[in-house]
Amino acid sequence: QLSNHAFREDVALVPQDPFLLAASVFENIDMGRGLSQATVEAAAIAAKAHEFILQLENGYQADLGEGGGRLSTGQKQLIAIARALAGQPKILLLDEATSHIDSETEQVVQTALNELRGKVTLVAIAHRLSTIRDADHIVVLNHGRIAESGTHEALMQIENGIYQRLYLLQQFATTE
Repeated sequence: QLSNHAFREDVALVPQDPFLLAASVFENIDMGRGLSQATVEAAAIAAKAHEFILQLENGYQADLGEGGGRLSTGQKQLIAIARALAGQPKILLLDEATSHIDSETEQVVQTALNELRGKVTLVAIAHRLSTIRDADHIVVLNHGRIAESGTHEALMQIENGIYQRLYLLQQFATTE
């Protein structure tokens, strides 16, 4: 029931593999929307990208090269998050947004997302369950159907549950 216009205005996507233009940091966050420098910087600050951007030669005017080739995978993801936040969406869709980044950058992203709680609705699609542990509600899909749902704590109480097994397996794998 959401119009295309409302959808474009109210929903932003952070994909697993963000696309960056061979343009400046500013242009990659602005994406032709005519945003002010202050709006772009506020989005970068919220995404925890501002500090690394300032360290780039020419800061927000730094040319990122083809596909953002001058940035790490984590930095590209932070730019994509800043781009999404610059539009001040009501709903932020995160499609495996932390799957290709290292643990340190994942912590930065998690901090940014935690600070957005209550300001925007976050819908996260994730296989890395540490990403969604603090979510208000988790829905576990199995073969395209809802298999389990609830908080992390509730899902961990389901004996031999899908979420519990996967979470414990991932925790074991990270301690190895």
